[in-house]
Amino acid sequence: MFCIYAGITLWLGSLAFFGIGVAPVIFKTLPSKDLAGALNAVILHRLNMLEPVGAAFIGIGFALLFAAHRDKKLLVPVAILLAMVALWCVYALILTPQMNALRGQINSFDAPDAASLPLVQTFRGYHQWYSRLVGANMFAGLALLVWQTRQFVALAWGRIHA
Repeated sequence: MFCIYAGITLWLGSLAFFGIGVAPVIFKTLPSKDLAGALNAVILHRLNMLEPVGAAFIGIGFALLFAAHRDKKLLVPVAILLAMVALWCVYALILTPQMNALRGQINSFDAPDAASLPLVQTFRGYHQWYSRLVGANMFAGLALLVWQTRQFVALAWGRIHA
């Protein structure tokens, strides 16, 4: 159970902290969108590499639980985890490289030239999808947390009253 909660905490905590505590501060504090975007990209890369570590912890926890209990109810959280990993694959492995490539082609986000305007629009579209998919992952992670907590409480309650 510890592995599952450690993985969920790592994954959701890092996404929430970045989305609430890091990105807005970077864009409000630094003097230009170009500098903020460059710093943001470096931090996002590290965050995106941390998320699979959380997924691995969760997966190990489920494997251990399944080995101990052989309960088909474990298929629900495993399906949620697989959906989360699939979403991560899209935003971290597909959208992020495309956004980084566009960032390299855009002369400036603060004052884009005429040739960069279509690229900025494409970048913004990718960024919107990135944000939506991360939000979906946050929602799925919260659902996973609620499901696991419910199962843990039911298991503990059964042991107390057995």
